[in-house]
Amino acid sequence: MPSFGHQPALDGLRGVAVVIVLLFHAGLPWLSGGYLGVSVFFTLSGYLITSLLLTEHARSGRVSLRAFYGRRMRRLLPASTLCVALIIAARAFGAFAQVEGLRGDMVGALLQSFNWVKLAKGQSYGNLFLGGTSPLEHY
Repeated sequence: MPSFGHQPALDGLRGVAVVIVLLFHAGLPWLSGGYLGVSVFFTLSGYLITSLLLTEHARSGRVSLRAFYGRRMRRLLPASTLCVALIIAARAFGAFAQVEGLRGDMVGALLQSFNWVKLAKGQSYGNLFLGGTSPLEHY
């Protein structure tokens, strides 16, 4: 199986998808379908991750899930930790004071399990799109 190699155009398209989502959350009235950027981002990410796993399997005859998740954590946790730290700092200055359960939300965000935290609280992930109050709700 040939190696897929790095494809900068796909990275660029994922970046455009992220910008579209950010603009959508900024409330721009002309960008009512910005949430579709999430689907584009995750579809491309799934393709890229699958290509990496297929390349690893072709090279070694196996896929190490431990190594895969280790790489994901090394890539995602620094940004996740920074995001949560900024929210803690913002809360120290009075932002998000009305948010109940923010501490639990932060733990869920850091452990990459926020959706499970919400389910444990009896809240549906689908309802998060209706304007929830946690700054971590789409984590």
